[in-house]
Amino acid sequence: MGNSKSKEITKHAKVAFTPEQLQQLEKLFQCLNGGKDLVERSFLPYFPENPDFSIKLFNWMVERSPNHQVNYTNFVVLLELLLKELKDYYLSDYKFRNLEKFELFALISLECLENDKDSINRFAVCYSQGSIVIRELLNIYSGGQITNSQRNDLAARSVTNTIFDQKDELPFNQFVSMAKAQLIYANKLCKYYFNMKFLGEQSRIEIPRLNTSSFILNDQVLALLQLSSPDFSKIKQLQLQFSSSVSDEDLDHISDIVVNTQKSLLFIFRNREDESQNDTFQQQVFGAYISIDPTLETHYIRRKLKDPMNILYSENDPQSLYFGDEKSFLFSLMPKYQLFMSTFDQRSKQCFAYINNKSFRVDQPLGLAFGGDGKGNHRIWLDDNLKGNATCRINNQCDLTYEMGYLLEPHIEFLNLTCIEIWSVEEKEANSLLHLQSKIETNKEDLQSKDIEQQKENVIEQK
Repeated sequence: MGNSKSKEITKHAKVAFTPEQLQQLEKLFQCLNGGKDLVERSFLPYFPENPDFSIKLFNWMVERSPNHQVNYTNFVVLLELLLKELKDYYLSDYKFRNLEKFELFALISLECLENDKDSINRFAVCYSQGSIVIRELLNIYSGGQITNSQRNDLAARSVTNTIFDQKDELPFNQFVSMAKAQLIYANKLCKYYFNMKFLGEQSRIEIPRLNTSSFILNDQVLALLQLSSPDFSKIKQLQLQFSSSVSDEDLDHISDIVVNTQKSLLFIFRNREDESQNDTFQQQVFGAYISIDPTLETHYIRRKLKDPMNILYSENDPQSLYFGDEKSFLFSLMPKYQLFMSTFDQRSKQCFAYINNKSFRVDQPLGLAFGGDGKGNHRIWLDDNLKGNATCRINNQCDLTYEMGYLLEPHIEFLNLTCIEIWSVEEKEANSLLHLQSKIETNKEDLQSKDIEQQKENVIEQK
């Protein structure tokens, strides 16, 4: 048989795929249904993390195939859209050429069978449909059969709440635009997903591992953070440093973590407006990712460990109780999802995070804080009595460090924290590909030096 079907295609037209890729696609097509036209369940074994999406994908291919039959030729033509870039297209329908990979993913997930761009852009997406698109996008990170613990769709709903903002439906183009604003790597993820399924190995797209269970974090939440933050994609594992229902001694424990852990930290807070709120979705969750470069000491206690005589640093510096760097960000997780990155303009005060307890400086406010204007006003303030909701508060009007916006609902000012989790970050190793490339270059240099030595020896022998 060889790659006879591929030869039949290339005989009549150019295609975007290399001969090796066509051979790989023909082999895959043979496995999907024994080389026959595809059927509804053909993709199911290849999409264990998204079984419903696999059936939608088949229906999408059927609708766009002549005579509604997905044979090998139609299979290749449609995969151009999913796997290649616009400049590489030869066979695909011009009507869909300008659609990005996330747009195609969303159309398939929504089961939208419109055939021209204007109709697609006007296609109305309701809240429940939008939630399914986001959930199936987050499922990509599971890398296998979805377990009951992963079926929790609160993460998908929190993004959908932000996108729709109490609207019942949105035009497709507006839905896509809003989704991409929240999930900046959605298009890149979809491109990788399609290539992995059809041209690559069934490898897993990894999210950070947790070294123990969490009351708040799950795979969907971690996937959400990874889809939104440039720095979060570098994380290999999160190690729990602190987990507590709130108590009076918490600030001392947290201070020790900040001082002794020379790694970036993820803070998660769960808040409840009043004790009558028992519904999980009614509880608010927010947090902060504080990037810490161990080579740059910012908090004065850390500085003092390296400079006990205060030669290089002064503990009276007004910034001495702050820590973190410009890669830090705040986020709202439930009931709405949104990231607030650090600002880089001239007005930025770089008050990423603040901590002070009785063993540090008694002349300054005691507490844990994030953001602010550098004048003692903070975006999030938790005083030394974390249980005292009269003084733990959110201020959305004073921040000159992070982007503005409501971390919680606009009417919430005072906090009633019910849970705090702090995770330290273990980053991935340097790119193994770069390591391999470096190794190859080193080997080349060794071979070249050996050649030179051999040439020298030959010249000496001739003499």
